[in-house]
Amino acid sequence: MTQPTTYRIEFGPAWPVPPVTVDFADRNAADRAVAQHAIPYLRPVLEGKGHPEYADCFFNTDRELKRGAFMWIDLAGGKGAQFCPARLTPVAEEADRG
Repeated sequence: MTQPTTYRIEFGPAWPVPPVTVDFADRNAADRAVAQHAIPYLRPVLEGKGHPEYADCFFNTDRELKRGAFMWIDLAGGKGAQFCPARLTPVAEEADRG
């Protein structure tokens, strides 16, 4: 059995980000696609929480592609934050549905 590449991503209930389905064959491109999808929804929430800088973030997943979250890092300031947890669920490929 091969590793699935397409995943449905559902974000934590405290975050108003609709689910999205992304192909993770290229994990870097997938992480960028997730961020591009979610940041417009996250930005107003982060501003409301007093952390607009967190919108300059990236999406990160675990090795098994089961969980993810957004991360913000300030290397110069030695600070970071992780927020908006997400669950990844494999989506059956078209060829497997036949």
